Amino acid sequence: MTLDPKLREKNINAIETIGYYTLKQFAYPFAYRDGYNTPDYDGLSFDFVVKRYYQDKNLRINLLHAIEDIEVSMNSLISHVLGDKYGPFGYLEFSNWADKRISAYSLEEKQFYFKKSLLRQAYNSNILDLDYRENLNNDNFPTVWLMTNLLTFETTSTLIRLMSPENVEYFTKYFNCSRDELVSWLECLNFVRNICCHNSNLLDISLSTHAVAPKDYQEFLWFKNINGDISYTNKIALVIAIVVHMMYAINPKYRFDNIKRSFTSITRDIDGSIEKLGFKDMDSFYKLFRK
Repeated sequence: MTLDPKLREKNINAIETIGYYTLKQFAYPFAYRDGYNTPDYDGLSFDFVVKRYYQDKNLRINLLHAIEDIEVSMNSLISHVLGDKYGPFGYLEFSNWADKRISAYSLEEKQFYFKKSLLRQAYNSNILDLDYRENLNNDNFPTVWLMTNLLTFETTSTLIRLMSPENVEYFTKYFNCSRDELVSWLECLNFVRNICCHNSNLLDISLSTHAVAPKDYQEFLWFKNINGDISYTNKIALVIAIVVHMMYAINPKYRFDNIKRSFTSITRDIDGSIEKLGFKDMDSFYKLFRK
């Protein structure tokens, strides 16, 4: 890479602070590749790579804030649906609220592992209300309203996938989508949340499990049309579209200013980067937040 000799100590400190392989993640998308697909970093500015790392960090922090709000709201909605219809502990019997088309054996297996995990999480939790006997049943399982505070994002999407059509309709109306769309969004956001929490490269992700692009936001996303078969981007733009769609359903007054600022600073440095990140153009990026 190209380095400024005058900044030797600063550059060494950056490698020591951030880590060699972490920085390499952010350099890899800009490396030259020969016929053997071997990355070559000759000519790439080290300062640019470090700057991109911090730009990505700002985007991760701001995106994680919105994703955590979605997670909290989803769990609150689950406790509302299951608690109102089946009481404090009715959620423990999956057959009460799950899709009848799922085999009894499969449902019982999922129920067993869910309960096993829930007891472990409750035991390790620092939620004070779990110490009160009236909030637990005879087997020490918490009420549905406490249970949802112990859910992981992955378990949240699993419960949505298992719900009967009647129960899941509450969520699909709330977010104006189908069950398959909602599950794909939750799985996508769970994946992105893990990236944000583990300091990985978010800017250059390519989603392997393709989430469904929200209908109202497809016009802003890059796509390819092969013989009438339209395929939308699997880049960071799709993640942002999902977050915006879900957050506006939860809180129409939510401010995305920090996400917009961090994303704009990223795209300012490289011509054509907005398309590589999955948006049609910069105008589409701004219009998405006004939808």
